[in-house]
Amino acid sequence: MTGTKTRPSRKSIVILLLLLALIAGGIFSAITGGRSDTGITQLWGVIFTPDSSLPQSVLRDIRLPRTFSAALLGVNLGLAGLALQAITRNPLASPAILGINQGAALGLTLSLIIPGLTGLSPDAMAVAGAMAAGVLTFAIAGGLRGKMDSMRLILGGVAVGAFAYAIVRFSFTLDDELARSVVRWTVGDIGYIRWPQTRWLAIWALAGLLCSFVLAQRFNLMALGQASAQGLGSDPRITLLLGTILAAALAGISVSVAGPIAFVGLVVPHIARIGFGADHRILVPATALTGAALMLLADGLSKWLSAPVETPIGVIAALIGAPWFLWLTLSTKESR
Repeated sequence: MTGTKTRPSRKSIVILLLLLALIAGGIFSAITGGRSDTGITQLWGVIFTPDSSLPQSVLRDIRLPRTFSAALLGVNLGLAGLALQAITRNPLASPAILGINQGAALGLTLSLIIPGLTGLSPDAMAVAGAMAAGVLTFAIAGGLRGKMDSMRLILGGVAVGAFAYAIVRFSFTLDDELARSVVRWTVGDIGYIRWPQTRWLAIWALAGLLCSFVLAQRFNLMALGQASAQGLGSDPRITLLLGTILAAALAGISVSVAGPIAFVGLVVPHIARIGFGADHRILVPATALTGAALMLLADGLSKWLSAPVETPIGVIAALIGAPWFLWLTLSTKESR
């Protein structure tokens, strides 16, 4: 009918709000920090009229790499959590809950304690540790036999994570210099990130996005159950393997750069589902944007709440995610 107005759909409104949150979070992250003479004016100058002044240099060389890294960490951890929840069909699955973050931290710690043991770089050791922890957790839950038990999955992840983190904490007693190096990762601190680490995270985030898009339909089929997925021509064991590799790689590289940031991989996919539904072909980009926006907000809060002293971003992420995890655990139990 002519003359009628087309109302924007709910998803269009959610996308607009998400993009606004992403922009606002990026600005909030970039203009907050220790120097009071570096703010929105300097951010505008870096974009349109760059110069060599000290405030612009601080913004360009210190704050912006951190801002972009926070967003990329949100993308990586969000996609890792989405993959784990899809392949396990468990809303409580995340890199932290399943011990993958702690396994990555253990791999990184071993590369510092015994650097010549494997000849691998710390980044590669973090990914290897995450992979080993994920496989061990799935083995405890029966996933390698094709009969995964949700309760054993969570309990196995807690046990694997506790064991890995106990070894990481034990490393503190070996050497003071080593302890200082490891502490940086255990608290989830991104204050020392610069452009080289940011570019590394960007490469992995792009690869993770592409792989997640490729696996999106497999994730949709896994939601129907392993038997149904098998009947529709998608081997659930292959999906489980590929999803584990994807999640472990994204979580491992994130831990190697910023430390084991908890709860982001748990919270972000659920927020994305509230706004966009359960189709992983839409959830993949939605989760990436939601994770980036959430981590930008957490980074800004980490510098603003306790200024001039910074709170590690991992602490802020835990303060946001822990109440959500508690609510999700209680609601899941009540729904059974």
